[in-house]
Amino acid sequence: MDNDSEHLPLIEDDKYVPSNPLELYKKSFSDIRNAPRELWLIFIIRFGIIGGFSVFFLSLPIYITEVKSLPDMTISIVYGLSGITCMFYLLFFGSIPDRYGIKFSLVLGSLILIINSVIFIIFNNSIIQFASIISLGSFSLVITSVALDLSIKHYTSLNYRSLAISLYTAVNYLALITGGILIEVLMNKFDKNESTFKIIFLYCAVNFAIAFILSMFLRKLDYSVYQEQVLEHKELKSSFWKHTRHVLVLKKFWRLCVLVVVVLLIKIIFYQQTVMLPLYMDRDLGDDSHYGLMIILNQVVIIFTLPLFAYLNYFSRPYDIFISGGFIAVLSLVPFMFGPSYLTVVLYIIISSLGESLYGPKVLEYSLGISPKGKEGLILALISLPGILSSILSGVVAGVLLEEYCPEDGNRKCWLMWAIIGILALIGILVLIVFRKCLEEPDFESQPYMPCSKESQGT
Repeated sequence: MDNDSEHLPLIEDDKYVPSNPLELYKKSFSDIRNAPRELWLIFIIRFGIIGGFSVFFLSLPIYITEVKSLPDMTISIVYGLSGITCMFYLLFFGSIPDRYGIKFSLVLGSLILIINSVIFIIFNNSIIQFASIISLGSFSLVITSVALDLSIKHYTSLNYRSLAISLYTAVNYLALITGGILIEVLMNKFDKNESTFKIIFLYCAVNFAIAFILSMFLRKLDYSVYQEQVLEHKELKSSFWKHTRHVLVLKKFWRLCVLVVVVLLIKIIFYQQTVMLPLYMDRDLGDDSHYGLMIILNQVVIIFTLPLFAYLNYFSRPYDIFISGGFIAVLSLVPFMFGPSYLTVVLYIIISSLGESLYGPKVLEYSLGISPKGKEGLILALISLPGILSSILSGVVAGVLLEEYCPEDGNRKCWLMWAIIGILALIGILVLIVFRKCLEEPDFESQPYMPCSKESQGT
């Protein structure tokens, strides 16, 4: 640990004495001012990386189908292969932030993201471009995402961590607003061609460059509990397999994995804003020119509601928030049953955004809260595997449903594809309700290890 971090006033989580929920909520706003400068740097780095990557993927379906003139199933193939490589990288490189630090991971990841964007700017060959995003893009997405999420634990104290996570999540949507404005302007003022999309890819590269530069100024420290600093150094000496095995034998890890899978089944509704929605607007509305405005509306709603919903964290259990947020998300699809219109799309955006702002930040907070000290980064990486599967499922489902019910030519029943998405999400909500005793983390567990492990047998 460097000299700067040794002089920082560390706040031990277990010494914080909570008061009533409202006082906790108010106090968190003042306490967060004591956070190290790294937390604010992380917010800016997050803005750069998410701003670049999200804009890239927001525009990718349009780029594939309208600029490259490739069939809808190409979207499924690109998303699917990207997901598969992400799963590989998560399994073998997901512990990089734990073992080599947040700074190293963000510097390396943002540098690779710059290279990936430059490839899309220089080359017009689809094979080269898609190979780049599938290989380089997937790797950089894995290590930067895990490092950024882990940094919230390292650079915050428990008494204001919930607020920090809400602000951290809001940064995502602030970045998307900027990207949405860019997409809106470019799609309305210019033709959908290679030149226009090179401007988009250049914007992504600039965002990644900002993240790269700022990552160089991060210090290596853990601001929450002193004991975690010592543990971090011990973990660096352990082998990859030993580090991973300590997580795989825990019951809480497998409970968390299943819970994340179910929640992500609900989040398919939100994912379709970037995959199905732009093509739905073009085909069923006959006008996708204001897609950027819809994305901006989504981000604005979430940014304003995130701090308000953060208050719920102080007196509602995370599991209850997952269920209530899921029901709100499903309700967002109801307007599609009444036919295509901009009012339908606006209602979908607003209602689904409310659901996302409820349960979105809780997944990260819940994961960090139950993760063993020194293993947070690896757990975040491993539970990202269900997220990758959900991304693959979203891309594949979108491609299939668009071709079947909302094709570019022929009879359309676009409302039916949204109904199918809603049914999938409802299944997830029912699983959360029926299997709550199995999926929710218990307050106390006498035997934390899996029955098949040697730890459970005391050997």
